[in-house]
Amino acid sequence: MKFTHQIDPEKFLIYNLKNCPESYLQSAHREEYFEMIWFRYKDNINPESPEQGQYVYLIPPYRANPIAIKDKEGCLLAFKRDYLDEDDKEYALDVFNLFNIQGQYSLIPLDMATVARFVHLYVLIEEEYQHPSGTYLVLKSLLKVFLLNLIRINQNAFLNQDVNQKRVYQFILLMDAHYETERKASFYADKLGISIKRLNQILVEKMHKTLTQLLHNRVILEAKRRLISSDFTIKEIAYQLNFEDPGYFSRFFKKQTGLSPEQFKTSTAGKH
Repeated sequence: MKFTHQIDPEKFLIYNLKNCPESYLQSAHREEYFEMIWFRYKDNINPESPEQGQYVYLIPPYRANPIAIKDKEGCLLAFKRDYLDEDDKEYALDVFNLFNIQGQYSLIPLDMATVARFVHLYVLIEEEYQHPSGTYLVLKSLLKVFLLNLIRINQNAFLNQDVNQKRVYQFILLMDAHYETERKASFYADKLGISIKRLNQILVEKMHKTLTQLLHNRVILEAKRRLISSDFTIKEIAYQLNFEDPGYFSRFFKKQTGLSPEQFKTSTAGKH
């Protein structure tokens, strides 16, 4: 890849939280990005609150949540997998783990030394992003430094997490690897070495959803992605997602979303 490779604004985005456009926040394509929201939390009612400080909120692809950014100071960085150095397999796995370590998202508190480091890094990232000759390779390298700092912070935190939180994390990894073909709770419970009942109790406690609800959400998110970003027919997508009957897939999709696959595809046609 040439050093002059330009930055693709569709694959790397930077927004100030105060000016983050609704067109991005409501976009169906949001689910394709890794998102990092770096913000300062102020409790004006209880200024001595121990929760005061700065945090990074991490949302992995295909689990986009509504973002409560009102009255928050900070920035949002969103990037696609192209900006991960996947040739460095250990690093890529660490990034995946980082974004999934607490289940649907991760919230990492920052100490003042890290905040100071990130201030400098962010200036460099923003300058490269806005520079007329800014390059993909430099931006990718700066992002890697940012992520490596978060990985280092989170390694110690993970050691201190309770066993059930770790089981949620392990379940999320299993689900991402097998959701297309494995829809039975017994598969995941057996892999984790606990009963189906206990696994469901843990997921409801930590994620407020049952195993079946989480699996259905994951299948729907992938179905939406393929309906939006591929040329596959609805029938082909149904077979890819292990539905033997395309009619059943359409009924399942409508039950979960309120729209048929055809209606969903039409409704998003002009939004991306």
